[in-house]
Amino acid sequence: MTSFLLKHRLTRSDARLVLAYWAVVAPVLLLQYVSDTGWSGWRALPVVVVTVMFDTVTVAIIVSQFLPLFLERKHWSRLGQVPVFLLVSGGLYLIVYGSLLGHRIDLSGMRIVLGAVAHAKSYGLLAVLLTAKRYFDLQQKLLQVRQAQTESELRNLKAQLDPHFLFNNLNVLRALIQHDPAEANEFLNRFAALYRFLIRYKDEDFVPLAEELRFVEEYIYLLRHRFGTAYDFRQTFPEGIDLDRLLIVPGTLQLLVENVIKHNAGNDDEPLLITISVTETTLAVTHPRRPKLTPVDSTGTGLANLRERYRLLGNREITVTATAATFAVAVPLVAAAQVYHAA
Repeated sequence: MTSFLLKHRLTRSDARLVLAYWAVVAPVLLLQYVSDTGWSGWRALPVVVVTVMFDTVTVAIIVSQFLPLFLERKHWSRLGQVPVFLLVSGGLYLIVYGSLLGHRIDLSGMRIVLGAVAHAKSYGLLAVLLTAKRYFDLQQKLLQVRQAQTESELRNLKAQLDPHFLFNNLNVLRALIQHDPAEANEFLNRFAALYRFLIRYKDEDFVPLAEELRFVEEYIYLLRHRFGTAYDFRQTFPEGIDLDRLLIVPGTLQLLVENVIKHNAGNDDEPLLITISVTETTLAVTHPRRPKLTPVDSTGTGLANLRERYRLLGNREITVTATAATFAVAVPLVAAAQVYHAA
């Protein structure tokens, strides 16, 4: 915060605020001086000009020099300069306006204190406005920094694709080319369609659930060529649900299904049933727990990656439900209207 406030000059936006302030206040001051002194407008005008310059310089010093001292502990020893500055400004106030208005200049201790108070009333509103404006600018700057950090984290998370996915499917394709060229062609078309989806949505935060389900159909097709009928899939949807209206983080289903197969055994005689169920608010992937005899080396980054992406995209939480018999992961679905409204 202090690095932002420790600028020793007014920014252009600060200057615009100061100009707008005086454009409103200066005419009022002119009328006040004319009323208080009985002078003409032209005679009172120099007093207004001096007021504008004097108060602006004072506020600039306070906001850019003294305000940061209250925020930086290591400079608290310099706060003793503040009352000195206020007393000096009070003395200058008495001298300047005494000379301009023809008043007797009294620089006794009490008069200087009263002059400091009177001067503070003169520039107080401008100081408050400029301080508030700088605070608002700081908050905007912090929001931009956080947004940039969030976007950077999301890009890194999206880039973390499992390298084994490409390797395993290329091995399947090589075997099909040798034994069934026609099926190899179909496999290649499905594989290409899957990667078209990844490329198309690689920079998107959300995709329609209908698109994600079409993507996972291609993925399941590839899985059947690797594992045969060892894994079975079932999808359940409420009647009349609009899958294009609901959004999901792209690649969610691939990761969840891949996670199931990585850690659970299936076989042709007793396929492992993986259920994909959808409601108006969530998508869940549920399966019986059937751990593989040989534990799979896993860092757990896949699910952690997905959890972090949902957190970054609006503090949405993934729910994991693990019992002795089943394992389920539920991810939140987002209505398209909510995303468009937020954008």
